[in-house]
Amino acid sequence: MKEFNFSTIENLSKDLNEGIVKLNNGNLSTKDIQPLLIAARLLHERLSILQYLAEKKDQDSSETESQKETEKIEENQINLIDVIVEEEAKTEKVEPLTSSKSVNEMHSNSPQTSLADQFGQQPIIDLNKEIGINERYLMTENLFGGDSQECTNAIHKLNEFENLVLAQDYLKKELSQKFNWSTKSNQVKRLFKLVERRYQTT
Repeated sequence: MKEFNFSTIENLSKDLNEGIVKLNNGNLSTKDIQPLLIAARLLHERLSILQYLAEKKDQDSSETESQKETEKIEENQINLIDVIVEEEAKTEKVEPLTSSKSVNEMHSNSPQTSLADQFGQQPIIDLNKEIGINERYLMTENLFGGDSQECTNAIHKLNEFENLVLAQDYLKKELSQKFNWSTKSNQVKRLFKLVERRYQTT
């Protein structure tokens, strides 16, 4: 409220008070009523402005508090796609196949991988079936600016290309530029990995 001039309200209140005193004493003439009406109107205007500023200040402070709470929640929230990408990166370091080792030897020397890890490396037939509800929501929000139709259209197109090169061109030249994706983003890397698996040959 620093920007508001309270002295004007005080002066207008004094003028009105003096007018009321004159009116009670019967000393108020017709020509004195006009300035009182103007003072009353100006006082009303300034009080309305004061009320607006007070409400705006309350609203701003409540918005700031809710924004701080939202930021705190976002800080504490684990990004599902980041976790998925990290897990996939761990499982990608697979020992190359050599004809001199038997299947038993390979499995006995390599760390145990879960069924989920093994499926994470399998080719994908349909991206729509591979991308779950939670992951689709995160992709929509973080990669497609919250536009679910754009996300649906992009996934549909990525499913229909003849080969990986065409799909990657679409990702790099169209989607990446249109939505200004960062190549360092784990969510972008995750989508590229899914597309690679979609066109991976068995």
